[in-house]
Amino acid sequence: MQKEVFLQITDAYRQRFPALAFGVGTIQSCTYFEKGESFKLYKRELLRKMRRRANLAQLEARINLYDQFFKEWGYPCPLSGHFKRAVGMGFPIVNLYIDAHIIAEMCHGILMAIQDLDRFQGEWRLDLAQEGETFQAVSGKMIRCKEDEIVLRDGEGMVCSLFQGPDFKTRVEPASKNIVVYVFMAPGIEDERVSNGLQLALEILEKFGNGKDPWWRIFKP
Repeated sequence: MQKEVFLQITDAYRQRFPALAFGVGTIQSCTYFEKGESFKLYKRELLRKMRRRANLAQLEARINLYDQFFKEWGYPCPLSGHFKRAVGMGFPIVNLYIDAHIIAEMCHGILMAIQDLDRFQGEWRLDLAQEGETFQAVSGKMIRCKEDEIVLRDGEGMVCSLFQGPDFKTRVEPASKNIVVYVFMAPGIEDERVSNGLQLALEILEKFGNGKDPWWRIFKP
């Protein structure tokens, strides 16, 4: 059975970012692994397509939109570095979950997070932070937010900042089975790119992680 996410977009977000939609996808009963020969070959084919000259130009343009958005808020954007490494050295080999979301990001020029769906509590809210709000990052360190930066909350608090990444509570681990991926947008990013990125990540988790019942949706302010 598909697991849908019910997201509330706050009035504060709608007023500040009326053009920035938010994409979410879920998939159930995935099996974690670190390396697989068939997955390696699949990634090699995706990398070959990504490296085509026409594709590279489009991907760079989208990543530049994110980079500009991050700079306006005084944060470094991780996508540029990831993209340069992918083009020069190939996709990472970490584990199914990390690889799937990096591949989806790089193949579509979007900013995606992947987290353990079962660790979210209550209703989701796309919101703006208040000055000085904090949460524990996936690295374990405490993150301090600026006023009005874009954040995602569940019923217990902040679970991700667009500019500073996801939290520790909802991190994916080898034992994670039910997975959520979601995409924050930057000004100029088209909904189609978000849809395609979500579908690619879910396809990977379904095909190689034996995931079941994929679901995705784009939420508009």
